[in-house]
Amino acid sequence: MNKHRSTLSRRRFLQTAGASAAALVTARLRFPALNYQSGTRQTVHLHAVDRAETNISDAVQTALHAATDLSWLRQGDSVFVKVASNSNYAPPSVTSPDVLAGVIRTLKDAGAGTVYVGDMSGAQFVRHLANGTTGSTRANMRVNGLLDAAEAAGGVIHCFEEVPFETAYIPGIPAVGDHQWGDDLHVAEILDRVDHIVNLPRLGKHVLAGASLGLKNAVGWISDHSRMVLHRDGATFHEKIAELNTIPQLAGKMRLTLTLADRALTTYGPDAGYALPLDAPLIIASEDVVSHDQIALLTLLWARTQTPRDALDNDPYPSQSNGLNWWFVRVTWGDQIGGYQELIPADNLAAADAITHINHAYTIMHGGRPDQIAVIPGTNALPEELVSMLTADDALRIQVG
Repeated sequence: MNKHRSTLSRRRFLQTAGASAAALVTARLRFPALNYQSGTRQTVHLHAVDRAETNISDAVQTALHAATDLSWLRQGDSVFVKVASNSNYAPPSVTSPDVLAGVIRTLKDAGAGTVYVGDMSGAQFVRHLANGTTGSTRANMRVNGLLDAAEAAGGVIHCFEEVPFETAYIPGIPAVGDHQWGDDLHVAEILDRVDHIVNLPRLGKHVLAGASLGLKNAVGWISDHSRMVLHRDGATFHEKIAELNTIPQLAGKMRLTLTLADRALTTYGPDAGYALPLDAPLIIASEDVVSHDQIALLTLLWARTQTPRDALDNDPYPSQSNGLNWWFVRVTWGDQIGGYQELIPADNLAAADAITHINHAYTIMHGGRPDQIAVIPGTNALPEELVSMLTADDALRIQVG
């Protein structure tokens, strides 16, 4: 393995690939008709935090209790708190460390036993291979603040590449009849051992996926080989992310997805980009990861309306996404793998018929969109512009209040 390839930062490969990819024309795929389910309703809690009235930890606890009654948690059960620690960059390139105190404290107060906190960083930072491991998620978590925050709250750090390679991964089998993974999906072995999962993504753009939210956070569970397959098979990139979230070890144990958005990564992503601080942090929480992501996506797009024009103009998504993905595959895994398929980005991430992993997940995991997504605000009023964006498209079937 060429050391340069294993340590190349995403910022650098974006800059290097940008010029050659600028001329790419985005293609479009035909997306299957959405099957709206009559009478179904999903609930997403969206709380605005007034820092003068409450601290973040208490606000997180309030939102968590609003979203779930914790009846699934028995005394002594283990919980894996899945953060996004893709890099050693500061939040919002990773999960906000400030969310951990409230989440871990709530779980412990409710009787949880071991509360694990972990991830495996992106392939440009960590490689876990049969012939050796390069990079360290633990070291990245120490730099980005997640390690200290987790340990201070009583969490146990568990990084997937620290498990010996021969026992680190188990087969992942999507619970869909005709999935795109074949035999190439392998996930962290702790998924077979832990009782419950709480999903703590960040609110950020992603130069390949469009956005990095709850569903995309599941990529952290998969092996280096599976990550290569995901990126190499660009034509099924979004389907594979949705299918990954159906494996029994995830779908059967996922209890809550919660995002603390005190800052939003509104361009590029998942690492470099424009970090927009929010005057009033937002907490998005739901037992349904797909509906969480629908509301989180629109919240991210609302945050982009507050982003400087020059930063938005320099965002390479969607025009350069395929070229950047091709470059990422070649630099990280080498051009000898062959069989690259073009990645198709969405022209409009918010559209109900866009080719995104969120829309695929609604179809794959729920048989279509719910009849209604009910957004429940907290005590403080939500920004009017955000409410307008959430309810602007009738096809999304979102109701606030």
